[in-house]
Amino acid sequence: MKKVFQGFSALLILLILSMPAQAQTVEERLTALETSMANVELLSTQLFSLFSALQPDILAILNALATQQAEVATLQSDMGDLQTLLAGVSRTGDTLLLTDMNLQVVSGSGSTDGTVNGRGNIIVGYNEDIFPYLGGGLPASDKTGSHNLIVGKGLNYSSYGGIVSGIDNIASERFASLISGNRNQATAFGATLLGGQNNTASNSYSSISGGRNNTASGIHATISGGENNAADGGLSHVSGGSGNDATALYSSVSGGRDNTASGDYSSVGGGRDNTASGESSSASGGESNTASGPESSVSGGKNNIASADHSSVSGGLNNEASGTESSVSGGYLNDAIGNDSSVLGGFGNSATGVNSSVSGGADNIASGGSSSVLGGLENEASGGSSTVSGGESNTAAGPVSSVSGGLNRSTATFYDWAAGSLFETN
Repeated sequence: MKKVFQGFSALLILLILSMPAQAQTVEERLTALETSMANVELLSTQLFSLFSALQPDILAILNALATQQAEVATLQSDMGDLQTLLAGVSRTGDTLLLTDMNLQVVSGSGSTDGTVNGRGNIIVGYNEDIFPYLGGGLPASDKTGSHNLIVGKGLNYSSYGGIVSGIDNIASERFASLISGNRNQATAFGATLLGGQNNTASNSYSSISGGRNNTASGIHATISGGENNAADGGLSHVSGGSGNDATALYSSVSGGRDNTASGDYSSVGGGRDNTASGESSSASGGESNTASGPESSVSGGKNNIASADHSSVSGGLNNEASGTESSVSGGYLNDAIGNDSSVLGGFGNSATGVNSSVSGGADNIASGGSSSVLGGLENEASGGSSTVSGGESNTAAGPVSSVSGGLNRSTATFYDWAAGSLFETN
């Protein structure tokens, strides 16, 4: 630094010596030179002091620059790492595009089924509190779950692994999902609601597709739609309708109103106020029909009952098949009471014998084993394997006897046959 000042002084002397003499004497010029030299030395001293004072600041600035250069190098390295990390991330207008990568969001608990803490969710929307639509201002807002997909408004999620969307819906168990709808609740493991309003899936793997005020409370129970329906039995199903209830294992109600399938594997196809209470029984339709025997069936009509094993009523009004494997095809107030008995139709007919049958007519009775009445009025076949073909008030009492027709005809012994005029017996 001092050499710089000395060089500067020599340069100043040369400048002074080169100035014109202007009639100055040598002595005057020397005096002037001495004065200038003194001034230069003073200035040099002052400049040296100034530079000495500035030297720490200059060193500090140089050190700061070195530090900043190192930081810039670090930032450049970090920028390179960041560019590598964000490779495949791009934005076009309002769209952020992720190419050839996954988006993973975690709660920090260490596992998907770890303790929930309200974090690790993907939320689309403003995450508003649920509307207090239940009595007493309930339910309260509950957003404590983790690892859920949340899309909609006023949603509660208190567990993990679910999809919750729609408005004012509640998912309160593991892997429970609500896809749409309003005021629906999935309160059991793996329960699912696809839509509708005020529906509840309350047992494991139960599901409701839509409708209103439906409840699936059986394990694996399903409701497709309708209103005020309930699937209470395990693996039970209600397809639709109103006020229907499938209460037993594998029971089903396809539609209609106020129908009940309460026997295991039972089914109601439709109609109104029908009940299938026997195991594997079925009521296909009609009104106020009951299939209460195991594997019994009522196909239609009104107020019909199939109460025995494998019994059936196809239709009509106020008919009953109460014998094992008995059947009533139709008509009014007919009864198939004997095992394997049948009434095809008519009014007030009864088949009370085993394997007996009444084909039609009114107030006819087939009471003998394997007996039959084909038609007519108030006829009775009471003998084993006896037959009354028609007429009125005829009786075939003898075994293997028959009355072809007429009025008040009767047979009393084996193989008798009555086919003559009125009031005549064989």
